Amino acid sequence: MCGILAYFNRNGIQQEQLSQSLSALKRIKHRGPDGEGVVLLNSKSGEFRHLITDETPKGNFPNTITLNEVADFKFDLLFGHRRLSIIDLSVNGHQPMCDDYGNWIVFNGEIYNYIELREELKKENFRFKTDTDTEVILAAYRVWGANCVNKFNGMFSIVLFDKNKSNLFVANDRFGVKPLYVFNSESELIFGSEIREIKSFQNKLTYNEVAFTNFVHHAYLDFDNSTFFNEVNRFPNSHLAAINLNENTHYQATCFYEISSVNNKSDNYNSEEFRELLNDSVRLRLRSDVEIGFASSGGLDSSSILYAGYHLLKSNQTHPNLTTFSAIFPGMDGDESEYIKIVENDLRIKSNYTNPLEQFNISDFENLISHQESPVQSTSYYAEWCVSRLVQRHNVKVLLVGQGGDEILAGYHHHFYRYCRQLILEGKILKYLSLIKKYSEIKGMDLNRLHKRVIGEVKLSIRFKLGLTKFSNNLNEKWNKADKLIDLLKLDLKEYTLPTYLRSGDRSAMAFSVEARHPFLDYRLVDYCFSLPDEAKINDGWQKWILRKAVPEMPESIGYRKDKKGFTTPQKEWVEKYQSQFKEYLDYLPDPYKNMSGDLFFKYSLGSWLKLNNRD
Repeated sequence: MCGILAYFNRNGIQQEQLSQSLSALKRIKHRGPDGEGVVLLNSKSGEFRHLITDETPKGNFPNTITLNEVADFKFDLLFGHRRLSIIDLSVNGHQPMCDDYGNWIVFNGEIYNYIELREELKKENFRFKTDTDTEVILAAYRVWGANCVNKFNGMFSIVLFDKNKSNLFVANDRFGVKPLYVFNSESELIFGSEIREIKSFQNKLTYNEVAFTNFVHHAYLDFDNSTFFNEVNRFPNSHLAAINLNENTHYQATCFYEISSVNNKSDNYNSEEFRELLNDSVRLRLRSDVEIGFASSGGLDSSSILYAGYHLLKSNQTHPNLTTFSAIFPGMDGDESEYIKIVENDLRIKSNYTNPLEQFNISDFENLISHQESPVQSTSYYAEWCVSRLVQRHNVKVLLVGQGGDEILAGYHHHFYRYCRQLILEGKILKYLSLIKKYSEIKGMDLNRLHKRVIGEVKLSIRFKLGLTKFSNNLNEKWNKADKLIDLLKLDLKEYTLPTYLRSGDRSAMAFSVEARHPFLDYRLVDYCFSLPDEAKINDGWQKWILRKAVPEMPESIGYRKDKKGFTTPQKEWVEKYQSQFKEYLDYLPDPYKNMSGDLFFKYSLGSWLKLNNRD
């Protein structure tokens, strides 16, 4: 886990661009406080130099050069890296890393199945010098070329210089867990883990006002590859590209992974098969040479990961030493302390708590916005921020989180309503009536109100089909047109909900040098869940049905918990308490956005981001 930089200048890198590169790496030191690596390359000849900086770890690096000697070396490509040591803590894990063929890599993330891949590659006569997953990527690229990404089970942003082809191989993981941003002009190509790196080179970026409007009106963030700057885009997840540095650096990325939208399993699904996949996903994500913690909300997703981790560790230890981290709001709406303590007492684990409301101040909120590099949709992101800080204070570097469970198992309320709409449109009225009656009993909700909500969904679908309803926003239209539950889940996973949660989770965790891992986003588990019938997700009035059945050892009050929260915060009280300070952010909004309809907190959030961006 770390932060990376790849900078190419067709006209050669001079002292000014080198200074900008070093500044860019300094600005992401939070992503990798354990060391810095810089390699200067001539893309045509493959010749290289290791640039020794104040934070280069001590090691036997070939072809070293100091800042005073740089003028004597002609180069047009720079690879930079900030390291957070997780696997192979020795200097052997230092990046940028080179193989015996002159290929170089900067890599952010983890390849969880690197041990199995290393054994497979040894059969191809590869000999490994380190215990790192980075070296495995280099070897995999040599053997399988671009197809190597299909072998990787993990999260990754990869920029690899292929010496023989004089090109860059670039890839981002299947779900975009590890971000990669790009600036591309006629003379410059920049890849970075955060936008602030690109701003070290480009100080005249212009605002993307379409993104402003989408946020204020609809709270849309990360729904495509655009950013809040016109000149900066995000490299698309599930994609790879080969960029020839001798030609035009504008490239066409190729998709290497697609989620199936077809339920192809019979109704005889097996919760044990699901449990085995979840256990193996957690097992792989427990691989680490540093201490691991678990996020705990008392909810189904985080608790199931805790129980899986507990039993896996118990096979090697008499008393597993699990450490959890939670946000609580005692006595307030949104507090989940009661459920967190149920799991804590059942597993006899060590829990750590933070109360974000007690910690909150405007300066700290601005730190959050600064690291997010975008406005936020709610104060729940500040709760996530406080949990990450708590993890760092306990010297834990890796945190397993439950993100992704809702998107693959239909955990949100709107998933239930859409499934009901699907049943009615398919003529399965009796099944719908039985399901919604049980749901109303579980949730304690008025049955007539639920019927009205679902019938409204059905009418909307019919109006779409008749051409009587159109949304001014294409994103809204696409989301509302999805008649089948599986299609809505796919949209939430790829475009609507998960991308923002992953980006915000990465930024909050890495701000405190913490690596977040997501067992529910193991692609094998995702593929399996999308192959299941809808009844495996929503059944007998319950959502996430197969997960509830797969972890029977959980207390019933957790496994069959009736409310759905998930990092809920008492936002109304929070904003009212600090209203005078939040209101100041409205002064930073351009005039058209001050009077635009939309949630007031969205305006506060956008204004705070504009204030901080103007300060940079």
